[in-house]
Amino acid sequence: MRVILTGGGTGGHLYPGLSILEALEKKIECDTLFVGTKQGIENQVIPQRNIPLKRVWMSGLHRGRLISNLLFPLKMIVSLFQSLDLIMQFQPDVVVGTGGYVSWPVMSAAILLGKKTVIQEQNRKPGLVTRLLAPWVDSVHLSFESSKDCFRKQKNLVVSGNPTRDGLEMRDNKKAYQTFNLDPKKTTLFIFGGSQGARAINQIVCESLDSIFEIKNVQILWSTGPRWIDFVIQRSEQYKDRICILPYIDNMGEAYAISDLVVCRSGASTIAELTRLGVPALFIPFPAAAGGHQVENAKDMAQNGAAEMILQKDLSTDRFVPKVSEIISDQQRLLTMAKKSKRLGKPSAAYAIAKDILLKVNLN
Repeated sequence: MRVILTGGGTGGHLYPGLSILEALEKKIECDTLFVGTKQGIENQVIPQRNIPLKRVWMSGLHRGRLISNLLFPLKMIVSLFQSLDLIMQFQPDVVVGTGGYVSWPVMSAAILLGKKTVIQEQNRKPGLVTRLLAPWVDSVHLSFESSKDCFRKQKNLVVSGNPTRDGLEMRDNKKAYQTFNLDPKKTTLFIFGGSQGARAINQIVCESLDSIFEIKNVQILWSTGPRWIDFVIQRSEQYKDRICILPYIDNMGEAYAISDLVVCRSGASTIAELTRLGVPALFIPFPAAAGGHQVENAKDMAQNGAAEMILQKDLSTDRFVPKVSEIISDQQRLLTMAKKSKRLGKPSAAYAIAKDILLKVNLN
């Protein structure tokens, strides 16, 4: 099967597409082309996967960059014609878009040329590209049931979940505790802010350490991001026997395996991983996320009883410490949140989307 994948700019758009491709490749041999832009993370990741990469001129709107934004309509038109040319040359059986501005010209060209088209949306509040293209594509795969309310046309909507990596589940928790040199008899608070860390999260935890360690039997696993590692180590020196501090954690499955409560942002991929494994969370959404996606994601989780949320503008030790203490000191509450989180998880999301793609192109 010939497949065009498009979507990128960030890992949140890129990695779900790669998970779908991996699921497809377990069913059928795929000849794949990835279409991105010259600015996105796909330029580092896609060549490592030995997938051909083509680029169109498209880029997103930028705050405060008037000249760049004036070019936006021209970029849309040029990128559409570039996409038409790429599709006519490659002749895909299906075009799969996972969001980001680059998805618009590629998916639009595929629709105009009568190709099978599938969109995968990661966030609770669907992005502009998804909302614009949804009436015209063959399938829209959603991550949240409540996202259906954002669409008029319902027949092509499928709640499949957000694809996550296989191998997240850890069967040997003992090994995970050894990896991080932590005590399996203690309650573990896992703190992270994405691969680069989150300043607001790191600062509030540093300010709250004295109070957090007054909570009985608590230890901390903390992924700070490379920029913040020295700052955090310096601030937490007196607690080094109850804390593991790392700039980045590559094997998140091990970290989740020993986590009783996670404090983190509420990006779509993070939520998909937490719900796949059933891990309770206290979300501090990134306020500048496009379209308020992270706030909407966290709200949905909180409304389902799987998480709690503190908005960054409300973040203070007076709010943060009592909330952490209230959750982590109540084992029954942690168990209930874990069960509700797990209930929301869709570990087979990539395979469900792959199955739908095969049906659309009559190859199942």
